[in-house]
Parts: sequence; structure tokens; C-alpha cells
Amino acid sequence: MRWLSPLIVCILIFSMTAMVACGPAPKSEELEQLENQLRSEEVQRLRDIPNAARYFDEARQYRRVAEEAREDRREERSQEYAILGLLRLRTAEAIHEKFEVAEELSVINAQVQELNPELRSVTQSRNELAAELRQIDQDIAQAVRERERRRREAAQAAGEEFRAAQQDDGAGQAEDLQKANEKIATAQEMRDKALEYDADQYDRTRSLFQRAERQLDGARSILQESPQAAPTALRQVGFALQLFEEAYELAKPIHEEYVEKMRPENRISALRDEARFNYTSRFVVDEPNGARIVLARLFPQGDEDFAHGTGPMLDTLVDIAREFEEFNIQIIGFTQRGGGATQNLNVSQARAHNVQEHLVDAGVERNRITTDGRGQDQIRFQDSAPNNDRVEVILTHSSP
Repeated sequence: MRWLSPLIVCILIFSMTAMVACGPAPKSEELEQLENQLRSEEVQRLRDIPNAARYFDEARQYRRVAEEAREDRREERSQEYAILGLLRLRTAEAIHEKFEVAEELSVINAQVQELNPELRSVTQSRNELAAELRQIDQDIAQAVRERERRRREAAQAAGEEFRAAQQDDGAGQAEDLQKANEKIATAQEMRDKALEYDADQYDRTRSLFQRAERQLDGARSILQESPQAAPTALRQVGFALQLFEEAYELAKPIHEEYVEKMRPENRISALRDEARFNYTSRFVVDEPNGARIVLARLFPQGDEDFAHGTGPMLDTLVDIAREFEEFNIQIIGFTQRGGGATQNLNVSQARAHNVQEHLVDAGVERNRITTDGRGQDQIRFQDSAPNNDRVEVILTHSSP
């Protein structure tokens, strides 16, 4: 799993870069100007002036939406909203001035008769202010029309971009889906190769192979449930392919070694070595496709039950029968001379049967075993009569 560390570092670097790139845009000069004016004490007084308060509140609203547009990195839109906010402040200030002028006019009107020249001046100022207000209203109307025009153009452009993106996404999705299916086919091929070497059987490869199977099944499920998630499925099946490759590389030499070991001639040689190691060469005879193991002194004279202390000899026979499970087993019972020939024949058959039952009870398959009794006619040990109270177990490789 050491390859995951560089991958995690790359993901972290990419995430930090994305965070920096996705931060809010810098404030425009108009937005800073609007915020500064809204914070000034002089402008704050506008909220108490009749009619000016409405334009003051609208200016604050434009500042808020301009800030939101800036955070969304829509710099041009943020600048437009800031300009509209400044225009609203100018309107409020003009109304404030008009309000102050109106108050002054109420005083001047009381003195109109005495202050005719001054009245004419005030009237002129009032007319100029009215003209300025009309110009401001025209500017606001023009700004609103310009804003609507840009909004429509932006909406149209966004619609075109969305349709183009949909087309691109559709093409990209089809391409990702094709890549994911191709990767799944490649992973399936590698899975089959791993199975050729029994990667699902060996202790060193079984867990790898099972993990790869789960990853591959998961990728298939993702594609079936949501084809749009093809990139996720592609990454998952890539991991499955890597695991199958690892399982294949590990299983191949293990399997080849096992196959070589299981070749009939090698197994026969291994059986002979194992038998001689446990019973010594005196009691092991090579057979054409196996070995004959002589279990001497296995029974008391004339008895079919096992002699005392022969348990380890029988347990070793069980171990060999289990380890070399592809060998057929023939068990032949014998006796020493003494007593009647017919009785000894029956005893030899019973001895072979008892050895068979011992093997079967220990887990050896009964269909591998045949038994026979030869009585007292085939004496193997001329120098030791008790050794002839024996069975001889012939293990023969099942291959032709």
C-alpha cells in the first residue's frame, strides 16, 4: 500500500490549490467606496430624512448583493451592484439637500417680500436641484436598463454554456463508461489468469484474490446503479486489476512448484522417502508405482486386535495416507505359523479389516482402501516369528 502515500499528498496539494483558487474575488473600487460612504456619520443621518431613507436602505441592499457577487467571483456583477448603490446614495443625498432647501424655503417664503433678490436665488437653486434630480433619475433608469440588458445577455450566455456543457458531459460520460467497461474486461482477464494458477486456493494469495473480487463486483454494481459514476467505478476496477495482478504474480511460482511436486514420479519418490524416514528401509519395499510398508509385530500371536504400544505406528500410517491422498491403499494381513491354516487365514483377514477401520475412523476415505488376508503361507521374516504377525500396506499412485 506504499503507493497510497504519494496519492494522498497529491490530493492534499490539489485541495489546497482549489481552495485558494475558489476564494472570493478582490473588492472593486466602487464597492469599497460604497462601503466607506455607508459607514460615514454624515450618510448615516440620511436614514432619518423623509424619502431619503428609502434610497439609503436600497444602497445598503445593493452593497449586500455586491458583496455576495464578489464572494461568488462574479466581479463584473459585483461592480454593477456597487455602482447602483452609489447612485442610490447620491439620490438620498440629493433628497437630503432638497429637504434642507425646502426648510430654508419655508423661512425664505416668510421673508419673501423683504428678500426678493434672495428668493430669486433660492428659486434658481431649487430649479437647478430639480434638474439635478431629474438627471439622477435618468441616470438611475439608464443604469437599471443597462443592468437588465447585461442580465439578459449573461442569462443567454449561461444557457448556451450549460447546453454546451451538457453536450460535453454527455460525450465525457460515454467515454468514461467505455473506459470503465474496458477496464472491467481487462480485470476479468487477469482474474482468469490468476485462477489458472489457483490464486484463490493458496494461503498467501487467497485474501488478495478475494479483495480483488470484491472491488470488481463493487465497480460493476456502481455502473449498473449509476452510469454517471463511471469515473468512480474506473478507479475501483483499477484497484481490483492491481490486486489480481499481485495475486497472479504470487500464485504463479507457488502453483508451478506445487505442480512439479505433484507430478506422479515426484510424489512416488516423496512417499518412499517419507515411509523410510518413519519405518526404516528394512520395513519399506519399493513398488512399481508406490511403496509397501510392513507393519511388523502389529498383533499378538493368533489375535486380531492391535498389540500394546502400536498406536504411534498406526498414527504414522494415518498421516502418510492423508498426505498422499491420491494413492490407493491395499492392506494385506498375515500371521506367523502356528495353529490351523484356516484359522490363521481368518485372523489375517480380520487384521487387515481392523487396520482399514482405523484409517477410516481417522478420516481416510473408505473407497481408497481394499483389504485381503493371506494367512501363514507367506513368511517374510525367517529370523523372527513375531514379526510375521503383521500387515503390509501397499500405496499405489492412482495415475495410469
